[in-house]
Amino acid sequence: MKYIKTLTSFILALSIVTPAAAQTDNESIASDGINAGFFDTDNIYSGFRLPPLGQLFENAMTNPTVEMLAREEAIQRELVKKEKLSILQFVNGHANYTYGIMDNYGSNSTVTSPIYYQYMGSKQSYWNFGASLSVPLDEAFDYHGRVRRQQLAADKARLQKEIAYEELKQRIASLYVRIENNLIALKTSSEHAAAYKGAGHLTNEEFKMGDITVRDLAETKRWEYDAIVRYQDLQSTITTDILILEILTHTPIITNVIVDMKLDEDKK
Repeated sequence: MKYIKTLTSFILALSIVTPAAAQTDNESIASDGINAGFFDTDNIYSGFRLPPLGQLFENAMTNPTVEMLAREEAIQRELVKKEKLSILQFVNGHANYTYGIMDNYGSNSTVTSPIYYQYMGSKQSYWNFGASLSVPLDEAFDYHGRVRRQQLAADKARLQKEIAYEELKQRIASLYVRIENNLIALKTSSEHAAAYKGAGHLTNEEFKMGDITVRDLAETKRWEYDAIVRYQDLQSTITTDILILEILTHTPIITNVIVDMKLDEDKK
């Protein structure tokens, strides 16, 4: 009961203080991590927005699982082309060409003339080509069946890719909605933590003045601790979900923000 009166007086004090007093109170409260009714005002989710859902779906096409199944579909499509051309294996063709010079040496002699030799040569070339057809009956009658089976295998690969992509989109959409809802809840949780942080600060001052007992102080501090832990747990859940979303979609969402904040801290 005393805590309710304390919290009520704290809220009323925030709303009706004079400008000078309000400035003093705000400076005191800000030193405890509260600014304009929000807790942890420097968190990375101040003004944060997720990329459009359509962009995440499009980027998810580069997910390794989807890409692997897309490659498998491409392989099956190429095998369909190969199967259609397998009819050519029944036809055998041959061709050859021969070119050469036939040499011939002759000799002749008479009573009045010595022996003399005479060279006679002629160029010759031969060519031929042809084709033969050899058709195993079992393969011939199963030609259309083999092409059809390979086409079905390609269609199956396409469906497997689409199923994997649809499941991935469902997971992305589920994470997207949960992150959006938690971002809204984070604002309320921040205000809640700020209120309890302020109540704890005010109760601590009242305890120093002897207006409340140590039990009242401990109870207020417990509520303050619970509110802050719930806020931090919610922020951790949001961060984890966003990082998972980055991995699934290959889209930098918060990683760059964290890196920029780290660089800013290092500069300071």
